[in-house]
Amino acid sequence: MKLSAALAVVLLAAPPALAETTPCHEMLDDALAAIALTREDLHFRTDYADHPDSFRISVVDSLLENPLDTEHYVWALSNRLGSGWCLRCLIATCAGELDLAVSASDGEDPVGAAAGPDALPSDPKPTGPDIVAALLPAIERAAAEIERAFAGLTEDERAFVRAHAPVLLEEDEFDPDKPIDEKEREEKEEEELGDRLLEIAGRVDYEALARAGVIAAGAVDRALFHIDDWSSPEDHARSGRVALASRVATGDVLSVIETEAGLAVIGGPGRTVYEVPCAITIDLGGDDEYRAGAGGATPMLPVSIAIDIDGDDRYEGGNHALGAGFMGAGVLVDLAGDDAYTAVDFSIGSGLFGVGLLHDRDGNDRYVGDTCAQGSGAFGIGVAIDHAGNDTYHAALFSQAFGFVMGVGVLYDWDGNDLYFAGGKYTDEIRYFDHFLSLSQGFGFGWRPDASGGIGLLVDEFGNDVYVSDIFGQGSSYWFSVGGLVDNFGNDQYISYQYAQGAGTHITVAALVDFDGDDNYVSKGVSQGCGHDLAIGILHDHNGDDNYTCHDLSQAAGNANGIGVLFDDRGDDVYSVRGVGNTHGYGNWRRDYGSIGVFIDAAGSDSYSGRGEDGAWWTHSTYGIGVDARAEEGAEQP
Repeated sequence: MKLSAALAVVLLAAPPALAETTPCHEMLDDALAAIALTREDLHFRTDYADHPDSFRISVVDSLLENPLDTEHYVWALSNRLGSGWCLRCLIATCAGELDLAVSASDGEDPVGAAAGPDALPSDPKPTGPDIVAALLPAIERAAAEIERAFAGLTEDERAFVRAHAPVLLEEDEFDPDKPIDEKEREEKEEEELGDRLLEIAGRVDYEALARAGVIAAGAVDRALFHIDDWSSPEDHARSGRVALASRVATGDVLSVIETEAGLAVIGGPGRTVYEVPCAITIDLGGDDEYRAGAGGATPMLPVSIAIDIDGDDRYEGGNHALGAGFMGAGVLVDLAGDDAYTAVDFSIGSGLFGVGLLHDRDGNDRYVGDTCAQGSGAFGIGVAIDHAGNDTYHAALFSQAFGFVMGVGVLYDWDGNDLYFAGGKYTDEIRYFDHFLSLSQGFGFGWRPDASGGIGLLVDEFGNDVYVSDIFGQGSSYWFSVGGLVDNFGNDQYISYQYAQGAGTHITVAALVDFDGDDNYVSKGVSQGCGHDLAIGILHDHNGDDNYTCHDLSQAAGNANGIGVLFDDRGDDVYSVRGVGNTHGYGNWRRDYGSIGVFIDAAGSDSYSGRGEDGAWWTHSTYGIGVDARAEEGAEQP
């Protein structure tokens, strides 16, 4: 697909607008009145933490004070992110959610710049070396911002971040033979290192980091318009030095250029194999292989940009690869082809003390990572975008839209029947030895009790999708953070085990919002609209004939002063539970005041196994309420 055509599709097929009120919202006041509450009663204090921290972002406090706004917030943010594929606008939007004064205009060329993509000739069309020359000023500006971001740290402190920041977010696989005293020693060491890292992290200039990402993304924005509908490959001189080219890349290599920012390599329309990390990589076509990670920025290469125009490509890398920024800014854009992205940690649209962006425009793609991958932001911004195709996402932990401390992680898939899988590797030793941690798929996570978390948002616009996680996932969050999953169209499957599908735990807010389609929700517990411990969890399905299956403490359950909400506006739905005592609108008494559960099905002929009943109102706990209204005849209040 031509770039211009792709942009036209985006502009013509905008995501649906979120109505201010839906049938469930209209019924909410009456439902709350039945348990002697009003909307104003549903709020949390924001000063519960023993040690209030400097990483708290304003939207977390705002939503804790107004928790019912959580659903609107995650959908409104998804619409802003999906309003067009201006890459610098995406990074600037994420920065704004972190309260950073960064604008998309920071990614524009400065007035009077001697060179830049806007200065490229239109006739004849620019060649690869022209694009490289045009990108270099932006790379230099972005690198200067990276240096500014860490100017407040000593060299020893920078070395500490380089050595320990990745390790503290990595997880060890469960070893049943490890002695308890060794585990305790490791935990104490990690706690000490974590305290030191947080102290250093508090002196990083995050506005400068985000600005570097906006500048790099803005340069790519402008370059793409010149690259689209490029002249024939014969117009691109093969100017590379043979000795240098053989070390950097093999196959169809048009040019290798040594710059002050690092190596720049241009591949031709045939197959090219890239062997080393480069500051700039531009490939015209062919089924290429990237063996050293494309668009991966590190302290040794603070800015890296890669653009691949066509072909079924294989991207491989270890850590900090494939549109990733570790103490830097990395951008990877692939315009067409069925591609495979395989990396390990902090990769595939990941920012760790930096900004990482991966955008795949077209094709049936496969993404494989381990930890902090596929849209992960930790002390930074990580964005992964896929515009079209039936795609597969596979990761283990902290991935697929994960927002950690001072971080935003976004995974946005526009179209296609997609599969998201997170888990299967790191055992949940605290709760279960036969289940695995996920903390993915729209998950916000704070460093309890010392640092508030960030924002994790997964958005899927079109297609019949399947989401699979295990422990923590699918529009959920933990400790002063925001988690969200928004799916607008398609018959979708949501499968998880616990703390999932609109679940907030420990002073946090989370929402799963599904707009249309016949959907299936399956979980064990603390899921499907559950708020646990001064938190809110919301599941709102707007349209379709849906099935909800759980065991306990789900389907609008509030526990330990939490708020659980399940809304279903339209459709003939089936609600199945095993534990009838704490589902279908349940709230318990804890710490001298109540937990709240609100269940509303606003229309349709519905079926229940549990407390619910078609066309009825019910209560079975002090602050729990269930309402089912038939579309054709309404329901009678008790």
